[in-house]
Amino acid sequence: MFEPGRVGLIAKREWSTRVKQRSFQITMIIQILVVLALGLAPVIIARFAGDDEGSGASVVVVDRADAGVAGRLVPWLEGDGDTLETIEVRSGAGSPEAARAMIDEGDAQSALVVDRGDDGVLTFTLVTEDDRSSRNVQRISVAASAIAMEDRLVQSGVSLEEAQQVFTPVAFYVESPTNGQGDTDFAGSTDANAAEYAIAYISSILMFIAVVMYGTWIAQGVVEEKSSRIMEIMVNAATPRDLLAGKVIGIMMAGLTQLLPMLLVGSLAFSFQTQIADLMGVNVERVLDIDFGALTIRSVGFFLLYFLLGFVLYGALYAGVGSLVSCQEEVSQAIAPMMTFMMIGYFGAFFVLGAPNTTVARWLMIFPLTSPFSAMPRILLGNPATGEIILSVVLLVLTATGAIWLAGRLYRVGVLMYGQRPSWRSLARMGGMQQVAR
Repeated sequence: MFEPGRVGLIAKREWSTRVKQRSFQITMIIQILVVLALGLAPVIIARFAGDDEGSGASVVVVDRADAGVAGRLVPWLEGDGDTLETIEVRSGAGSPEAARAMIDEGDAQSALVVDRGDDGVLTFTLVTEDDRSSRNVQRISVAASAIAMEDRLVQSGVSLEEAQQVFTPVAFYVESPTNGQGDTDFAGSTDANAAEYAIAYISSILMFIAVVMYGTWIAQGVVEEKSSRIMEIMVNAATPRDLLAGKVIGIMMAGLTQLLPMLLVGSLAFSFQTQIADLMGVNVERVLDIDFGALTIRSVGFFLLYFLLGFVLYGALYAGVGSLVSCQEEVSQAIAPMMTFMMIGYFGAFFVLGAPNTTVARWLMIFPLTSPFSAMPRILLGNPATGEIILSVVLLVLTATGAIWLAGRLYRVGVLMYGQRPSWRSLARMGGMQQVAR
């Protein structure tokens, strides 16, 4: 059994030792600044790249064919209030030269010059700095094609009203197959889905980095104590299990001390992007069309749950493996088997991002050694049953508990293995000797 008092003292010592290090403090400040910069980057980019915000999404029409193109463009270039912005249609330029001057002065983004060829067919010339494949250029191209077809029908004797009815833009919706036809909740949750995709992507990367970084701290700390023979002295004052628990908890607290400010600053910066952009008078959606303010407590809760459980699981394994080696050079070789499972879970998470409802995604979420990395993409982007989530969490808790027990055994055996290379035979022999000693 654990002795809470001793575990607490050891954890406090590990925590205070880490947080007082200058490298720890500098790293934490750098992490906070980097995350703050990432959170505000879309706003800053929109501010300096969008000084012509009021006329950025606009096209000035020079209708030399006198075909009423400006008015007929408007329905085609209206935004949907979600993924497409409205392209403002203007008709103030009397010549192509005047339109080009408006573009140079920043009063318009592009100009559409309309002529009528010798065969009576409308022709269009778009003057713009945008790439040919940009979304706004494609929208204007589609609109011009429809207007040209309308004009051909009118020239053939069909009324303009009838021609416009033929080419009226259709209502076209895109839905996730997991939400079904006519799911009104999904229809208004595009921002939430984009934000959840982003948080699923970020959480998998953050989980991997945290486990590798702080797990290595644990392993190296154990090896350092063992190589300096401090472990022998500490074992006389506390049981190996207490030492293990205190070290894992202390370094986990140090890791959270470094991570939580970063997560708090980052979440605030991302969540209030729109509000900050409004205060600065810029349209951040032109740079990053994701509303992180649409994130739910459910998303944050699952992230914290799997993060803590995954950290305890791998932190205990790092401590147990670290106790079996006698020098820092052997740490990377000793943790190689764990890294294999971590890499499977890490790269599996990217597979789940693209296919969250496949059988492979389900098993990656259920298997405890990969679930800390793959569960978030599956939960946020897929459609897992409640029982599947419960099974994943229960298995992760049981595996983490088993890892602590196993690490405690390895920790006790490791005290006796100075100068020896760990092997399954020596581990079994020493484990048996300890059972007899009891």
